Amino acid sequence: MNILIKGSLLVCIILWSTTSYGQSTVSGEVTDMKCYLANGASGPDHAKCAKACAKAGQPIGLLTANGDLYLLAIGEDKSQFETLKELAGENVEVSGKVSEKNGMNLLVVGTAKKSGS
Repeated sequence: MNILIKGSLLVCIILWSTTSYGQSTVSGEVTDMKCYLANGASGPDHAKCAKACAKAGQPIGLLTANGDLYLLAIGEDKSQFETLKELAGENVEVSGKVSEKNGMNLLVVGTAKKSGS
């Protein structure tokens, strides 16, 4: 619980002090930030691990085809974020508010769906 509060506070601070680019739709692979940033792990071979890490509460991100990485944050509809955790390791389309601070991208999840659906 304490981690959830700290994480929520961090997201609030980031949102307060960022450059906002407004609503956008971004496509890419849902990845767990821990494995991707520590080891470069992504793709179909890593999907099972990504799902397990996401379900365990590791931060998740969206890795685009051109290598941009977005930290995904819970939006107004928490179920959309939960959907993304289930789709870890798969390609999706996420719409929401995009912001950037010091080279880090944030996407507050509005809607999410598997690519091609």
